[in-house]
Amino acid sequence: MSNYLVVVTSVDLRSRVVEWLAASGCPPREHLHVALDATRDLLLVSPRVRDGLLPAVPDRASRVTGRMPTVPTGEFFRGTAMVPEHAAIAFGAQGWSALPDAVRRDPHGVSGEFVLVSWDTATVRVRRDVLGSVPLARTQGPGFAAVGDSLLVLADLRAWLASPVTPDERSLLSRTSTLSICHQQLGERTHVREVAYVAAARGVGVDVASLTTRVDGPSLVDRVVDVELDDVAALRAAATFVVRAMGTLAARDDWDVRLLLSGGYDSRLLLAGAVRFGTHRTLVVETTDHGPSSAGDVAVVRDLAARYRLLLNVPRRLHGERRWLDSPLAVVASGTLGFYDTVAERRTARRGDVGITGLGAGVYKGAWGWVPVRSMRTVRAVPKDVRDLVADELADGVRATGGDPGWADASELSYAGFRNGLHGGAGGLLTGMTSLRPLNEVGLAAVGHRRTDGRPALRRRHRARLRGAVEQPMADLLALVDPELAVLPYDSPERALPPATVARRLEALGGPLGREAEREIELLGVPADVPYGPTRLGLGIAERRGFGGLIEAEHLLALADDGVEALTDRTVRDAYARLLRDARVALVDEGRHPRDAGAATGKLLAATMLGTFPVG
Repeated sequence: MSNYLVVVTSVDLRSRVVEWLAASGCPPREHLHVALDATRDLLLVSPRVRDGLLPAVPDRASRVTGRMPTVPTGEFFRGTAMVPEHAAIAFGAQGWSALPDAVRRDPHGVSGEFVLVSWDTATVRVRRDVLGSVPLARTQGPGFAAVGDSLLVLADLRAWLASPVTPDERSLLSRTSTLSICHQQLGERTHVREVAYVAAARGVGVDVASLTTRVDGPSLVDRVVDVELDDVAALRAAATFVVRAMGTLAARDDWDVRLLLSGGYDSRLLLAGAVRFGTHRTLVVETTDHGPSSAGDVAVVRDLAARYRLLLNVPRRLHGERRWLDSPLAVVASGTLGFYDTVAERRTARRGDVGITGLGAGVYKGAWGWVPVRSMRTVRAVPKDVRDLVADELADGVRATGGDPGWADASELSYAGFRNGLHGGAGGLLTGMTSLRPLNEVGLAAVGHRRTDGRPALRRRHRARLRGAVEQPMADLLALVDPELAVLPYDSPERALPPATVARRLEALGGPLGREAEREIELLGVPADVPYGPTRLGLGIAERRGFGGLIEAEHLLALADDGVEALTDRTVRDAYARLLRDARVALVDEGRHPRDAGAATGKLLAATMLGTFPVG
């Protein structure tokens, strides 16, 4: 779904924008339309948009007639902010406003999943969580500039305002491989030439006078590479936050909190936090049995649940309202489609739903090998006809993070700059912005990228030795939080952590955590403060473009047939025709559900989406 849209326009386009909102079924409660000055309008679209305003903006429904409220300055926040250095998690606008001034003055550096919009008569600024869980893309044209999280919504706005929507053949071809490295944005280039994606850590500024967009804020390299830190102190601080956060959240039986537990290291560390704090018996733990492919996970989780008397797969704590989503395809199409290729199905949205996962640990431990771009094994495995193209796109993405594709950690800058946020946030962001990933934080990322060879951060970095590249880096955090739980079996023998290894790591890190891990963190605001569910604008656009209904094989394949046929570039069309054959085998011959059929379906739907816009 689309969680937000920010548009700055000339007043000459006011009536066209009003028509667009009406044609898409966007209700007054979802949009705020104010005059920045006599020549420029600002449009904000988000569920219950006025709930996110700081300071107060006139709360009457803005109908964008001849008289609009003039609001020369303002601020809007939606989502959840996680601030380990202040031992706080903030939900919604009230929670954000309660954070220390120093945090709110540097929102580019805050973790979580949120969007923050601030404006005055000169500039509109759009920021999101530092590691990019919330998608951020920008576009501009005659009389307007826009920033949002949905490629479909931005493209539809462009088309409605008579600006071109041009398929980008390089982007489309670079995503045809079904290897996971090609399942999301590789860099700033998107499937639409006129829309640019923004790397993690950066925000967007819109110049009100010229109606142009620019990337602003410190780069990812500024945040995680070119920094001074004591890695032992940083690891102890991260472990302490995990204990305090999980211990505090596990005790909130008045909230719908649950931990998604697997047989691996990352979610095990989060469970260990609750065990160390002593609140694990009130923590709801979930795991899903997908058959033989998840047998190892399920067996380990069941053993852990029995040993620690966990609340495993118990009924949800439904303390708030629920919303049935009768058009799940529209939810996907108006969300990350085109930015991220996996199709996730959501049939309900729940207010105040706090799902906790171990996703995000890859920013610390790495995911793609701690190597230069051209040395990545996954790049070498990409089919030869697009291999150089994929490598070039990845290299451009590394440059967008402030790095160099020849650096020893270029692979992980690419991962942290694009895949980490999109992969970690995609599922939860389809229905809300209250998920938590306690390991997805910039302090841990900086430890992973710290040099261990004693050289300055940026000098001859192509030959650097890096902390995150050590064997089993998660063993450090597990040893600090709970050595006993760390050595219990995992989902595969290769993950086993021998007691001697754990003891050695614990000693090297200064021994067990102290009393500072026994205090609760601050929970500011409540999850129910955060508006949930998709925007009517996004759903309306998706349905108008033919992406309504259920996520069913026959429907998706019919859409994809038309979409492939509409691709005008022969090379692109042939590549997507091959994907269509693969998808048909998975969905029809093998009978898989679209969510289990790999990324080919999502890639096809993204290409199909482009076919709904006239070329030229």
